[in-house]
Amino acid sequence: MTLTTSALISVGDRTAGAARALAPLLAEAGIALPGGSALAGAIAAELLTPPIPGATRTGIAWSTTRPVTPDDTVLADVLVTRVADGTVDRHVRLLDETGTVREHGTETWRLDDPTAAPARPELDFCTAAWGELLRARLDEDAEFASSLSSWDGTIGLRCDDRELHLRIYKGRIVDVTRRTPHGATFTFVAPAHLWAEVVLAERDDFMRRAIGGEFSSSGDGYEYLRLTKPLNIVIAHARALAQEVRP
Repeated sequence: MTLTTSALISVGDRTAGAARALAPLLAEAGIALPGGSALAGAIAAELLTPPIPGATRTGIAWSTTRPVTPDDTVLADVLVTRVADGTVDRHVRLLDETGTVREHGTETWRLDDPTAAPARPELDFCTAAWGELLRARLDEDAEFASSLSSWDGTIGLRCDDRELHLRIYKGRIVDVTRRTPHGATFTFVAPAHLWAEVVLAERDDFMRRAIGGEFSSSGDGYEYLRLTKPLNIVIAHARALAQEVRP
């Protein structure tokens, strides 16, 4: 795991603490849970995860793949996935000794001072401002235009509850919008933590992860598979945008 520190909070900041045995961790905090409690993982994650200074946690969504038990040894891996409008979203993974993700969730924090985490449109995936920055780069890419030279359709890009549509006609993006009248031909779908990992990774491993089934799609599955090349170009430009502000 890597540890990223910054004077200002930014998408891509990552922390990973030391592994702890769950039973003594709970005992040190004075917490006694009934046998088989489904709360053990979420409580362990909170105990192992440092709070954001000068911020209040306002929400959490938690999911379980395989519940942890008091006999497990776990560590928390935390990734900042969004900074916008004075709020910070963090994705928290609870891993066991084998590196398997047992439970995970997304926290939302509201900052007392929004200037402590300025929003960067280059890192606010699938928003309108991000889409316009992406279009400016794609308009200059001859390979992208060539790969869609005979295509008429809409590529959707989704990050959690945010969706962006790129309306394309014969290799040219003619509109960037939250919704098109007839919907997207297909939509590329990934949660915020995968967007952050892919665009900020040292190596471009988008295709490897796509082949491994880490992403999903909706709409026309045939077109999604057929247009792998232009989609790969879109992600490459998303990486370039992100790395302009986080080299």
